[in-house]
Amino acid sequence: MLNYQQCKDLLFESYNQAGAKRHGYDSDTRDLDITRWLFAEAHLPFSFVPTVTVTGSKGKGSTAILCAAILQGAQHRVGLLTSPNFLSHRERIRVNGVSISEEDFVRIINHLAPTIRRIISDLALGKYISPTGLFLAIAVQYFLEEEITALVLEVGRGGRFDEVSLIENGVACFTPIMAEHLDKIGPEIENVAWHKAGIIKADSTVVCGRQPDIVKEILHDEITKQGATIYYVDETIHHLSGYHWDKQDVQVTLDFMQTEKVFRLHTPASYQAQNIALAYAAAAALDPSAAYIEPHIIQRTRLPGRCDMIRRNPTVFVDGAINRQSAHAFLHSVLPLLSYPAVLITALPHDKEHEGVLDELMPHMDMTIVTQVSAKHLIFNHTVLDYARSRADAVMDEPDVQRAFHAGLDYVQERGTLWVVGTQSLVRDAIRFWDIGMDWLIVPTS
Repeated sequence: MLNYQQCKDLLFESYNQAGAKRHGYDSDTRDLDITRWLFAEAHLPFSFVPTVTVTGSKGKGSTAILCAAILQGAQHRVGLLTSPNFLSHRERIRVNGVSISEEDFVRIINHLAPTIRRIISDLALGKYISPTGLFLAIAVQYFLEEEITALVLEVGRGGRFDEVSLIENGVACFTPIMAEHLDKIGPEIENVAWHKAGIIKADSTVVCGRQPDIVKEILHDEITKQGATIYYVDETIHHLSGYHWDKQDVQVTLDFMQTEKVFRLHTPASYQAQNIALAYAAAAALDPSAAYIEPHIIQRTRLPGRCDMIRRNPTVFVDGAINRQSAHAFLHSVLPLLSYPAVLITALPHDKEHEGVLDELMPHMDMTIVTQVSAKHLIFNHTVLDYARSRADAVMDEPDVQRAFHAGLDYVQERGTLWVVGTQSLVRDAIRFWDIGMDWLIVPTS
């Protein structure tokens, strides 16, 4: 009987053993047939309930969470699979917003373990069983046991060669697509769009956010090939926002359903308006009854680590911006809430767009603290610190992330503002530092 830690180790055992063999483009290194093999051996289906699959470059996690909440509001029992996690691998697998328990997580992995080990032993040299495929298998087993009636899946990266794409869906949802993961799904944005278009299934519905023209062109090629129907934000999906300090009301109109709803989001993040519009459209396209829900469930839905105000007095915001575009969106959302003294804490590995992030945020700060993260697999160098010091005098080098948080709090005291912005591992460290619970996404009614 494997314990919890041994279960986690098993999920990454084959992947880690492959080592250098797994480096390269997904089209060359990821073999979906291995996950098909696992599902066949474990007697798991690729199609069992109405499903929405969400991909994109920014906002796909929020959109998946919001879509699942809307479907829950339509009286569905909703399975949700997201990636990556913050504090626990269990966060990736949820039913009605609640994480799978450690007991169920361990039980299901032990159930699958003999099959997993048999497949690992039979793999050709350089092949590996994908952790994404393993999480998908655990999730499907759990969702079958929990008798879910609708499913929302967030693609981890890309789409065409991501194991999540093996699940049949009725709706493919696309948040904005940018040039990202170019070493895995590039080298150009056209390649990224082609990879992500791989989630579109025959005769399905596509719900799409704002995209560059080249992305639209590639998506339309796949839509035509699959005989799918598409609804676009600003064409058949419209949204309008009104702001109230730390929250916003978003009016969403679906021309294709002739319906309109106003959703209240407890976040100032302006970019979440498009995400709730996409989520509402995707849910309604999957199940028309979702178009007529009472929208109150969205007021109780949490979007952790995404322009997330995790504390007041002082005000502490956490966000995973790693490029100029996402940093600008964060700044536009939170600038009206800025009080001084103000400190930016940032951790940006060597491969992130540090100049854009610092250019956007540093001019509004009294102090910038450059740190690293507790995760040891990320590579940091002096480039970020050197660039920060070229832009301002008040820059602190504090590699220890815990000490960086304490230094920031000491500086702003109770009346100021602390922005914690950077790589996802920094968000994870902040959630752990401020002890933010992650086992539920929808606040229970009293």
